[in-house]
Amino acid sequence: MDFLVARTAHFVVEHCYSCAVPGYLIVSPGENVEAIFGLSDPARAELGPVLAHATELVTRVVRPLKVYCAQFGEEDARLHFHVFPRTTDITTRYAAEFPAQADLIHGPVLLDWARSTFAAGKDEVWSAVAPVVEQMRRLDASGRAGG
Repeated sequence: MDFLVARTAHFVVEHCYSCAVPGYLIVSPGENVEAIFGLSDPARAELGPVLAHATELVTRVVRPLKVYCAQFGEEDARLHFHVFPRTTDITTRYAAEFPAQADLIHGPVLLDWARSTFAAGKDEVWSAVAPVVEQMRRLDASGRAGG
């Protein structure tokens, strides 16, 4: 099991290994910092393009309704970014559970709900996401996603 999707000079893009949502990526810097301002200048310069590339990979492979890109640092204070696909299926399930939000979805709440709802061990996650990881790697390697 190799959750690595892409690597740059300053960042690693991996599929989340604790949540069985295909296309849920974690973007982490090679530097151990807790905030964006702690990054070196070269890493800061690379951050925008890396996040854009990760969201493009998710969009092209998963085809979600929306891609969330967030940085919280509550559970793990080290700087990292969540690139999360809000698919039709996830949206439908979330709206059924929270009908009051059907017209205006609260992204951070949905992300938290999905991380709990689809939490799984590495083996189960890998079974659910392996084809997506492979597609993302091929797209990344081909350079078609702007990487």
